Amino acid sequence: MVRVLHLRYFWCVFLWIPLEAGALQCVADPLAVFTELGGDPDDKEVHVRADNSAGDYRRADFSGSVEMHQGDKHLFAPELTYRHEEGKAELERGGVISTSEAAIEGIKGHYDSEAQTASFEEAEYYLRGKQQAAVGSAKNARFDRSHNRDDFESVTWTTCARLHPAWHIKAHTLMLDHNRERGVARDMTLRIGSVPVFYLPYFSFPITSARQSGFLIPSAGSSEERGLELSIPYYWNIAPNQDATFTFRPMLKRGVMVEGEYRFLGEKQEGTLYGALLANDRKRPHHARWSGRLTHQYHFNDQWHTDYRYQQVSDVDYVKDFTTDFELYDDWYLERHLTLYGNTDYGNIMLRGQDYQRIDPGVNEADKPYSRAPQLTYNKTLKNGNWRFDFSGEAVHFHKDELGGANRFSGDISAAYRLEAAYGYIEPQISANLAHYDFSTRKDRLHGRHNTRVLPTFSLDSKLTFERSVAWQGEGWTQTLEPRLYYLYTPYKDQSEIPAFDSDERSLSWNWLFARNRFVGQDRIGDANQLTTSVSTGLYRDSDGQEKLRLSLGQIQYFKDRRVNLGNKPVEKQGRSLLVSEGLYQIDQHWRLYGLTFWDTQKHRPERDVISLDYQLDNDRFIKLAHHYGKGDYNQTTLAAVWRINPQWRLFYRQDYSTRHHRVFNNVAGVEYNDCCWAWRLAGKHWRDKPEDDKKHNAIYLEFVLKGLGNMGNRSGRMLKNEIHGFTPLAEEHEF
Repeated sequence: MVRVLHLRYFWCVFLWIPLEAGALQCVADPLAVFTELGGDPDDKEVHVRADNSAGDYRRADFSGSVEMHQGDKHLFAPELTYRHEEGKAELERGGVISTSEAAIEGIKGHYDSEAQTASFEEAEYYLRGKQQAAVGSAKNARFDRSHNRDDFESVTWTTCARLHPAWHIKAHTLMLDHNRERGVARDMTLRIGSVPVFYLPYFSFPITSARQSGFLIPSAGSSEERGLELSIPYYWNIAPNQDATFTFRPMLKRGVMVEGEYRFLGEKQEGTLYGALLANDRKRPHHARWSGRLTHQYHFNDQWHTDYRYQQVSDVDYVKDFTTDFELYDDWYLERHLTLYGNTDYGNIMLRGQDYQRIDPGVNEADKPYSRAPQLTYNKTLKNGNWRFDFSGEAVHFHKDELGGANRFSGDISAAYRLEAAYGYIEPQISANLAHYDFSTRKDRLHGRHNTRVLPTFSLDSKLTFERSVAWQGEGWTQTLEPRLYYLYTPYKDQSEIPAFDSDERSLSWNWLFARNRFVGQDRIGDANQLTTSVSTGLYRDSDGQEKLRLSLGQIQYFKDRRVNLGNKPVEKQGRSLLVSEGLYQIDQHWRLYGLTFWDTQKHRPERDVISLDYQLDNDRFIKLAHHYGKGDYNQTTLAAVWRINPQWRLFYRQDYSTRHHRVFNNVAGVEYNDCCWAWRLAGKHWRDKPEDDKKHNAIYLEFVLKGLGNMGNRSGRMLKNEIHGFTPLAEEHEF
C-alpha cells in the first residue's frame, strides 16, 4: 500500500509524463512529486510550518500537517520533534523526507541536518535517475548526502511501477554509491514478476548510463550448433577512453569458450583488440577453435589517416559454428587490410595491403580473391571553366598461393568539355587507358612475361530537358521530358592473355546504360561502338517539389559485335542491348510503387526485374512486398512487415518464397513488448541455406531488456536488421 496518499499531494497519483505523440506514457510514482519541490541547497536555515507547535529553545514539537524544509530538503509528517542544538528531527509517526534526487517514506524516521542523513523504518523510496528512475521498499533505509550514498536492508529495487512490478531485485542489503554511480547488492535474487530467475551472492551494477566496471547481465540461448549456452560478461572501465570486456561462454555441445575485447579511443586514434578461444571442441575432440581481430585507425591530420584491420579464425567452419562480428567479404571470406589514405590539394592517394581468408567450406580455395600487397592508387580532378581533366593511376601486386604473383601498372587520363544550359547539356570526353603487366613471378607461365595495353575511349553525352505546367488534383505540377543520347567508342584489343585479377562484368542497373566500360576493374576494357538512347519523364508538385512520378526507358544500339569478354564466353553479336525500364509512382504519402526491368527484346522475356510495393505510415509501421527475378539464378517474392499495434506492442514478419522451387525458404516472425521499465522480444526463424536445400534450420530468440540493468537472452536485433530492411530494435535503446 502506498501510504503517501493521505498527504496533501494526493494528486500526484494521477500525474502522467507524456514522451511524444503515440509514444509510451509512463505513470509517475506517488513519491516522484516530492523531488520536484526545489529549494536553495546553500540555505542552512530550518523552516517549519504546522497546525500546532509547542516547545522551548532546546526542543520543539509540531503536529497537524507538518512541513519542514532546509535548503532543498523537505519533510512532511503528521508529527515532528526538532532538537535545535543537535539539528535533528524525529518523525515518530512516520512521514516523507525528500531532496531533488530522492524521496523516502516510512513509519518512523530520523533526519540529521548537520550530518545530512535521513533514515526510515519500513520504508518506501523513490530515486530520480538521469535516464531511469528506481523505486522499492526496505526494512531499513538510510540516505547519507554528505557521502552521497544510500544503504538499504531487506530491500527491493526496480525501475518498474511500484505496484506489481514486471521485474525487481530482492536483496539482503543494497548500497548505492552515487559518487561511483554504482550499486552493490548482496544475497540478490532477480525476479520476473514473482518468479525467481537467478541468485547471486554478490552483484554490482551501474545506476546510471555511465560506464562502470562490473559484471553485466548474463545472456542465455540455444542453437543447433552449440546447444544451450550462457554468456557471462565482465566489464572493466579502465579509463575514460579505454575499456575491456571479458566473457565466459559455456556451450553444452561445444565446451567452454573465453572471449575478450579491448577498446580505446584517443585524440588521433582508436582501435579494438578481440580474441576468443575454445581449447577443446566437444564436436571436434582435441581441436582448439579460436579467432582474433585487431582494428586501428590513426589520424595524422585532416588530410592523412590510416585504417588497419586484421582478422583470422582457426578453421573454415568457425564463422558457421559460432556467431561473430567479423567483417565479411561476400559472406565467403574474411578481409584484412592496412591502408594509408591521403586527401591532399595535389590529389587523393591510397596505399594498401589486402588479403582474404576463406570461411565457407562450399567455396573453393582457388576462387578466393587475389591478395593485393601493395596497392598504390592516385586520383586527381582539375576544372578550368567548362573543361574537366581527370587523372588516375594504380600500381598493384597480385598474389595467389597456387598461382604466384603478378604486377599491374595502370593509368587513365581523360579530358571533357561541358556546354550546359537550363534546357540541357552536351559533353564530349576523350580518355586513354594504359596498363602494363609483369608476369615474371607467376607460376603457370601461360601469359608470357609482359603485356602492355593502350586503349583510347571517346564518348559524347547529351541531354535535353523540356518542361510544361499541368493541373492535376487541384494543384499545380510540372512535367518534364528528358531525352538523352550517349555515344561510346572504344577500339578492340585482344586481352585474353591477361588474367582477370579484379575484373568482372558490371552489374545491371539504370546507370549501366551510360557506363564507359561494361566491366569493373582494370583487366578488361570492353570494345564499344554504341549509342544509348533513353527518355525519362517526371511529375513534380510546384508547391514543394515532391516527385510524384518518374518513368524511364533506355536501350543501347550496338554498331559492332563485342569481342572482349571474360573467360570463354562467345562474342556478343546482338545488335541491341536489353531494354531497360525504370518507374517510380508515389501513390500517396504512404504508398510507393517501384519497378526496374531488363527485357530481352529478341527472346521476348525478362533477363532481370525488380518490382516493389511499399506502404509506410511511420518508421514502426510499414509493409514491403517485392519480387526479384534473375534468369537462371533466382525468382522469389519477399513480404516484410513491421507493425506497431500501440506504444507497447509491435509485430514483425518476413517470408521469402521461391517461385522457381515452389517453396518458402525463409520465414521470420516475432513480437516485441516495450514499456517504461522493461521490454522483451520473441522471434522465430525457419530457413534453408539455399532455396534448393532440403535441410531446414530453426532458431528461437527470446530477449529481455530490464531497463536500468541490461539485457538477458539471445540478442535478436542484428538478425532482424539483416532480415527486415528498416527495422529498428526499439529495446536496444536501453542496452549497456
